[in-house]
Amino acid sequence: MTDTLIRAYRSEDESALLALWSASLPFDAIDAATFRLKVLLDPNFYPDWLLVAEQKGLLAGFCLCLIRRVPMDKGGLDPESGWITAMGVHPDRRRQGIGAALLDRALELFRNASRKQVLLSPYTPNYFVPGVDVHHYAEGLAFLEKRGFVVTSRPLSMDANIVLLDPRPYQERERALQAQGIQISPLQPHQVPDLMSFLQEHMPGDWVRHGRELLADISRGRGSWAQFTLAWHQGQVVGYCQSEGEHFGPFGVRDGMQGQGIGTVLLARCLRAMQARGHHHAWVLWTSDENAEKVYGRFGFKETRRFAVLRRQL
Repeated sequence: MTDTLIRAYRSEDESALLALWSASLPFDAIDAATFRLKVLLDPNFYPDWLLVAEQKGLLAGFCLCLIRRVPMDKGGLDPESGWITAMGVHPDRRRQGIGAALLDRALELFRNASRKQVLLSPYTPNYFVPGVDVHHYAEGLAFLEKRGFVVTSRPLSMDANIVLLDPRPYQERERALQAQGIQISPLQPHQVPDLMSFLQEHMPGDWVRHGRELLADISRGRGSWAQFTLAWHQGQVVGYCQSEGEHFGPFGVRDGMQGQGIGTVLLARCLRAMQARGHHHAWVLWTSDENAEKVYGRFGFKETRRFAVLRRQL
């Protein structure tokens, strides 16, 4: 470790960092455009908080740390929390203390910023994956647990082939909803205020951001209003779902209206719309074990990856 320098990211590091990222996190490599959009242009990014480990002029490891400097809708500033959204050491440089040195410096940054906990890695708006892939990065998970991080949840990502999706089993359920005065329909442009009011009142803060950004793209002609499907009752939105390319979600139904099959019909209608746009697959980045079979399994979704969300108290 005597020849290892832990320092802040510099602009000239970009190519080397991306190569390091790809080597150390081979299932989560990113390109330059994604790095600039989701890291450099993140409103909470500061170069001093992207730590790199340098050995003889070469990058050997990195750790991307964030605290919220700009409020996030309902979540505010989260003044007690900090996040590590990506961390890695080159496979050829492991077991030399580089990861430990990076983590020690990262925890020092968080303590100096008066944080009480560090999370890995459900940071919004720009997380890459929900946490540590428990199968493909088992070594990294063991490293973090050894250093005081505890697993708080184990979300999973799921994928489904929707080429042969049959909507008929859900049409009877939709007719039953209609008999109760609940209508399921694609979003119309003039209904954007209704959707945004629903999201702001009933859905998590990051869902508001996600919906707003997709609506902005559609308004610029980069998408279709049919990417949103809404559930209506007595003139109010009571549920919604959205898709972007083959990415399905998020979707949700307001409290008090759940348990009636609204979510199932929304999911069926949204997947059918994706199918009609020529998509062969649908994927969900993050869901719970409870939702896996109850919500997605009936539509043919199967687990693709399992993650560990981690927390360390400071």
